[in-house]
Amino acid sequence: MLSNELKAQIRQSFMSLKKNMDGFKVRQTQNRMIAEISKTLSGEYKGNNNILCIEAPTGTGKTFAYLIGSILIAKANKKKLIISSANVSLQEQLFFKDIPQVQKYCCIDFEYALVKGRSRYVCIHNLINVCENNTSDNFLFESIPLFDKPPGKYQLEQLNEMLNDYSTKKWNGEIDDLMRVPDHSIWKKIACNRFTCTTKSCEFYQNCAFFKARQKITKADVIVANHDLVLADLSTGNTILPNVNKSIFIFDEAHHLNSKALSHFSLTTSTELIKTSVKQTKAVSEQLCKISKQDMPDIDIKQIDDYLTNLIQLFKKLEFNDDIYLFNQGIIDKSINQISENILTLIGAIQTKFMLLKESWDDYLKITVIDKSISDSINNATGECEQHLLSIIALFSSFLQTDEPNKAPHSRWIEKSTLANKKNSYLLNSAQTNISKNLDQLIWSKVSGAVLTSATLTSLGSFERLNKQLGLLRNENQYLRLPSPFVFDQVDFIAAKLKASPTQVYEHTQEVALQLLKRLDSNEGSLVLFASNKQMQIVADLIEKKLDCTLFVQGKYPKKYILEKHTDLRKQGKGSVIFGLDSFAEGVDLKGDNLTHVIIAKLRFSVPTSPIDKTLATYLESQNRNPFMEISLPDASLKLIQACGRLIRTETDTGKITIFDNRLVSKFYGKQLLNALPSYNIIVE
Repeated sequence: MLSNELKAQIRQSFMSLKKNMDGFKVRQTQNRMIAEISKTLSGEYKGNNNILCIEAPTGTGKTFAYLIGSILIAKANKKKLIISSANVSLQEQLFFKDIPQVQKYCCIDFEYALVKGRSRYVCIHNLINVCENNTSDNFLFESIPLFDKPPGKYQLEQLNEMLNDYSTKKWNGEIDDLMRVPDHSIWKKIACNRFTCTTKSCEFYQNCAFFKARQKITKADVIVANHDLVLADLSTGNTILPNVNKSIFIFDEAHHLNSKALSHFSLTTSTELIKTSVKQTKAVSEQLCKISKQDMPDIDIKQIDDYLTNLIQLFKKLEFNDDIYLFNQGIIDKSINQISENILTLIGAIQTKFMLLKESWDDYLKITVIDKSISDSINNATGECEQHLLSIIALFSSFLQTDEPNKAPHSRWIEKSTLANKKNSYLLNSAQTNISKNLDQLIWSKVSGAVLTSATLTSLGSFERLNKQLGLLRNENQYLRLPSPFVFDQVDFIAAKLKASPTQVYEHTQEVALQLLKRLDSNEGSLVLFASNKQMQIVADLIEKKLDCTLFVQGKYPKKYILEKHTDLRKQGKGSVIFGLDSFAEGVDLKGDNLTHVIIAKLRFSVPTSPIDKTLATYLESQNRNPFMEISLPDASLKLIQACGRLIRTETDTGKITIFDNRLVSKFYGKQLLNALPSYNIIVE
């Protein structure tokens, strides 16, 4: 329960922020959000999970609302506050701008820290080894296949520069703070890795960038993370973040949590990785046994190669569609299933033998002094072998798993790719189509409290889609939709009269081009949003030379560059038009005269194209359910609202929205989509 003292502290902190912060605007919705967060997190709603889903439209001031409400409650209850964002830019805005502001005016002291994934930090131990062992005949590069090929001269110069900057404290060891980032293949070998890390046994433990960052986390009251890191940490044992049951979570941009989780719980391996991993494991085992004078375990490469050859022959007979073969309802063909089981058994046996060998090697190092460069390179190689073997076992275990009846099945598919030598490699994939149970087990059933917020959380005016995706139970949680602080009835939402439906692709594309030439004002700032890159490129080719203003097309220039150049032109009073796809329909903040016309080429229906989407759609149909009504329509509603939301960013913004999709008028679901929009002045031509 909220004590009177805690209520007073929250009120005092908010009043101080309101009074002293430059440019602060009073919003009733922000007051309500603070109150609802405070009540939920302090357990005032009996019988619930202390979980709140809150849709807070642009202009609500949601960041300061959840910071003020949650920091004081977490501190009073001796809980850690973990704020998770969907992307790096929001994470950095929180850490460098918003939280320092709150700290300035908050009536209690608190410490905060930024947390990143382990792989974002350099392993100084590995970096030194690479820089010191850089000759072509060196043990590190030749005896153990740690690198596909040794780093080149330029790469080694860059690595030595990084080592020097780290030693002189010019660089803090984070990849994000490098002016020049090394190739991914090189960074992967020098980055922190839980499989190769020896923690306190490492001589560089006290000077390790990752563990220095972790020490800051243990002292911090507020931890700024991101969705990917939270999911990765919780699913691998919760070793970086504080324990879930001792934490309060804020998930900002929570509408991204489902897609992040679906991606995170997907597994993949390739026929080539299996081959190289087994060969590397045998090579490392031979070196290890030779030095420690142990008997070499039986690692039969030929038997695995034979099974892989047979598996590839079966894959060649499959009918691939755009290099993908999707197993119906995730059920693997019997012949492929049998060979996969044999491979899993063999890899499992190799992994067991290898781990016993690794243990005896660790014991050997405790009583024997050997050349450090040799032991270090073997330790790194054993860690990498362990990582690869475990990932292969995890994939095959999921690939061969029997799904529960009457539950959404796993999506399983084969993907064909061409190697540099023009041979085909095959990727085996297994992914969950429903991660609600995972999220409940990892977070919702354990957490002390949680707030999920975003400008768009509902679909068709309901939280039902969010609940299904994330495994939230409506009866046990709190839900709030805040009204927008902006007035929308002066904004015209124009459903343009078009002859062609978006399903008539050629005719619709030609008509969109003609309509744009009529409707674009060459003296304004306009944003045209497309659902198809192909349509966007064709329309750009058709109209670019006929426009009397500058046209920026996504893909031709980086997003940041386009937004900067567009803003510069508007400052000079010149017209500018941006053509963009999904990434411009969200997170773009063009205020005032920078944007007065948003044009939407067509509704963004999520046609099931990915293997995961196709599997789920087929499953729903098998249950006599309608994937269009359950998935495509709610998602299209959310995406339409997000796209429209690019227009009004402040109380003084004005403009209009035009959509070139006659299905809003001709189809039965059109009214549902229109009714879910903010209170625009809807004009159907």
